[in-house]
Amino acid sequence: MEKSFENAEKTSRLLDGLQNQLNEAVLNLHIYAEALHLFEDDPSTSDILHKHLLDTVAAPIADKLLHTLDMNNKLKHGVEIRENENEALLLSTVDRASLAKALPESLSIKAQSLVETLAGKRVESFMDALKALADESGLIVKNPDESLELSKLQRYHKDLTEQISSETDYVAFLPKVVALLFFKVYNKAILVPEKALSAIITRLQDKLADSAGKLLTEYHNATATLLALRDAATGAEDEDCLVDRILTKEELLQEMMPKLKVLALRSQRIRIVPNEV
Repeated sequence: MEKSFENAEKTSRLLDGLQNQLNEAVLNLHIYAEALHLFEDDPSTSDILHKHLLDTVAAPIADKLLHTLDMNNKLKHGVEIRENENEALLLSTVDRASLAKALPESLSIKAQSLVETLAGKRVESFMDALKALADESGLIVKNPDESLELSKLQRYHKDLTEQISSETDYVAFLPKVVALLFFKVYNKAILVPEKALSAIITRLQDKLADSAGKLLTEYHNATATLLALRDAATGAEDEDCLVDRILTKEELLQEMMPKLKVLALRSQRIRIVPNEV
């Protein structure tokens, strides 16, 4: 009897912790997915953004959900678990499939569907599968209310501003600037993967002054060249020449970086409003 009570307490803690993390993940997915609608006329960029959101935000909560349900299933069958095993983790595709198949049938079918959506290119499909599995598990997935969304957007804006103010890495600096400018222009949060950087900058061009757009494009071109030179310099016969070119490009970026920082931070304070559901 004592063992059953102890397992029931563990189950309660596991599911309570999972629900809290699920709430936060759904809020993040909701916030970032709003920006994806702006790229529906650009299928290749849309696919990149969807996939990046699935990899960075959706996959961790899917892994947490699958792992916790596995722990819960073990507890129901009297198997000992260590609760610290339920910390954040990143599962492989094989591990996800294995955990999904090992769950009771009613959960297993929905868990396998969830795993399949991670290999797809649509965040909406993942959300549908996540809700189905959560419902079957006694968990709740619901759209965040406006106050939570507003708070998240304010925090997003504040964090980006602080990161840009303190960033010293030429390459890491650019996606943060692009994200902040995108937010100020469209009032939407966006994750900026390297593969979509050029397309997002192009999307911003019409919304920025000519001088601002030119600076942003030139900085992007310079970082792309710098990365290419760094890759080429490794083991190259003309390494000394490439190193000189790298230093020249870094000096250019060092000169441009403060100007781009001013561009990103100088804009008038915008009124942050929740995205429409």
